[in-house]
Amino acid sequence: MKIALNLIKIFVFILALYILTQNSSQFVDIKLLNNHYTGVNLLIVILVTLTVGAMLGAIFMALSTIQSRAELKSLRNKNRQLLSELESLRNISIDEIPDEEAPQPSSPVVKTESP
Repeated sequence: MKIALNLIKIFVFILALYILTQNSSQFVDIKLLNNHYTGVNLLIVILVTLTVGAMLGAIFMALSTIQSRAELKSLRNKNRQLLSELESLRNISIDEIPDEEAPQPSSPVVKTESP
């Protein structure tokens, strides 16, 4: 599976290089907010756009990873607490349970007919 993934990455990289070399002699005008840039090489525009997109994607992925790790740590602590509680309940002997907490057997209900 890793080999196939690496082959796909290499193919995409070669395809991107091919597209960049085909567009290297083209110039474009860019309107960005209130700024206007004329005669910008399309190669530079594509590379800057890909770089900014990759950086934003990495930042969002890092934030998601940090959030997942914090949640995982919280769940591990809760699991550890529940396991210790379970162990303490397993170690309680029957003599330690007070009589008032023990369930009482219910008496059967007897119906009597009245005349």
